[in-house]
This record gives sequence, C-alpha cells and structure tokens, in this order.
Amino acid sequence: MRWVNSEQPGLCWRHVGMVLLFNAAIGLVLCLLNFAYNPAARSSEFGFYLLANMIYAQLIGCTAAFTMPWLAVRIWRLPGPVMWIVYLLTLVIIAAVGTLLAVAGLLVAGIISSNQYWPQFVGSVRTATLITLIVGIASFVIETLRHRVEHTTLQLKQQQLERERAQKLVLEARLSSLQSRLQPHFLFNTINSILSMIRDEPKGAEEMLQRLSRLLRYALDSQERSTVSLGEEMKLVSDYLEIERTRFGQRLTFSIDMDYGAMNCELPPYALQTLVENSMKYAVAPRREGGRIAISVQRENGSLTITVTDDGPGFSHDDFTEGHGLDTLEKRLALLYGEAGSLSLEGSTVRLRVPVGVTA
Repeated sequence: MRWVNSEQPGLCWRHVGMVLLFNAAIGLVLCLLNFAYNPAARSSEFGFYLLANMIYAQLIGCTAAFTMPWLAVRIWRLPGPVMWIVYLLTLVIIAAVGTLLAVAGLLVAGIISSNQYWPQFVGSVRTATLITLIVGIASFVIETLRHRVEHTTLQLKQQQLERERAQKLVLEARLSSLQSRLQPHFLFNTINSILSMIRDEPKGAEEMLQRLSRLLRYALDSQERSTVSLGEEMKLVSDYLEIERTRFGQRLTFSIDMDYGAMNCELPPYALQTLVENSMKYAVAPRREGGRIAISVQRENGSLTITVTDDGPGFSHDDFTEGHGLDTLEKRLALLYGEAGSLSLEGSTVRLRVPVGVTA
C-alpha cells in the first residue's frame, strides 16, 4: 500500500477508510469460512463470533497496512535476496505484534479472560502469520507492478514529448532552410543567372536549373525523415554551393575534404547545410572580397565529425539567435543523440559531431 501525503488530508482519510474496509472484508470472509467449515464456530453466536474476527482483522490488518509501506520504501533498493529476507522476517514480526494487539482487543472487549490470553495468542498467531504473509507478498508484488507501469508510462510520455519537440525543431529547420532558398533575391539572382547563361552557356544553364530543382525536391522529400545519409546531405550542399558560386562568382571559393567511407552515415537533415549557410551569411555575403569555406568530414572512434571553417570574423556561442540556424541545430542534436551529439565553436570553425550508426 502507498504512503499518503500528509498535506492532503482528504486523500489521507480516504486511504484510512479503504484500509478499514479491506480489513472488514477479510474479517467477514474469515468468519463465514469458519462458520461453514468449523462445527465449534457454528455453535457460537454469529454476532459474537463476527466481532472477534473483526477485531483480529482490523488490528492485525492496520498494523500491517501502516507498517509495510514504510518498510518497503526503505528496503526496496537492497539486493533482491536480502530485501526479501528482511521483508518476510518483518511480516512475521508484524503478524506477531498484530496478534498480540488483537488478543488484547478480545480481552478488553470481554470476549476472553486474562487466563486465556496466551493460549489464544498461540492458537491465533499461525493463522495470522499465514494471512499476513499472503497479503504482504501480494501487496508488495502489486505495488511493484504498479510502480513499474507508472514508471514505464512516464517514460513513454517523456519520450513522446521529446519526439514532438524534435519534430518541431526539424520542421523549424526545414522551414528556415526552405525560406532561405525561396527568398525573392535568392530566386531572382538564381533565375537571372540561368537566363543569362541560356544563350551563351545552355548546358550550364540546364545544370543550374537542375541543381535548383534538386534543392527544392530535397526540402519536400525529407519532410517525414528525422535523419538522412551523409551522401544525400553532401549532394544538397554541393548543389547549394554551386548555385551560390554562380551568384557570387570568384568571390566564393570552397573545398571539400571527404571521407567517402562515411557516405552512408546518418545525420539530421540540413545539419551540414546549416553550417554552410551560416558561413555564407557571415563570411562571404557581407564582404566585398567574398570568402572561402572549407568542409572536412571524418569518421573515427564511433563518431562522424564534420568541420566547416571560413575566413570570416568568427563568432561565439553567445551570437546564436534563438530559434534559428545553429541554435535550432544544437537543440535537435541534444534531442536526437543526447550527450553523444555536439556542436562546438572555435573562432570561425564550427564542428558537428554525431554518433555513427545511430538513427532517431
């Protein structure tokens, strides 16, 4: 049975009432069984015999009901065999003490005389011990199962909340990334570049249009996925950089140092893309001379490490904007991988680390 919070008096009285009612039911059942199978009991007055059984049931039952929860709270962390030995020995003691109180109750009620006290105790303690052991073990098992069910339910709710948060962050990241591609000036410059290439470089214009199409297709295809392969992400980044290089011309240079054995590793959609966009926004676009972006991908010690470095002014963790870009990516990593995923900053270098082979 549970301990009841003393700050909730209504709940406390309901708990006491349930204990008394449960004990009364046990006393009534024992009385009926004795009357059914014990000829000596049938020769007694039913009311008198019922009163005796109720005294037994209430005194022994209340002793057990308000002692076992206190005991269980203090011994459940012990090793299994030790815990059960302590619990069973305590139940035997509870049965003996409860029987002493019950026989004393019979004495006070005038049902037995003082000379009958110890013979009555000896005759009753065995039955009381057996019932206390049965009820005590059953209560312990039931409470243990109830606790496990509640713990499992709480874990499932927590996991559901984390999944919902992760999905929300993923959607925010996709929306942010898609919006960055659909900005009027981005589309205008990309389409302008394509139009200017149609006459003199029709093949280049066709390739640029294909890259734009793949970029938008990726945004649609990855909507229901919490992770994508590194290969898919690299294609997205390559298309994005090629489009931006057409837009910025010689102002943008980039390099990719790739561990091609890691192409099937999983990572969150737009993880690498977010890092590259950040460099484009702060290191390349604002500067007349443009900038350089270097991407390095390595797999080692069970982790996939992606490093993006630019020649911009750099920034710190305090420069994160709530709900956008690197801030959203960092939260997604925490939800998907816990401490196994990380995002670290070193001047103008951003390093992303995710566990290899772990999917959300």
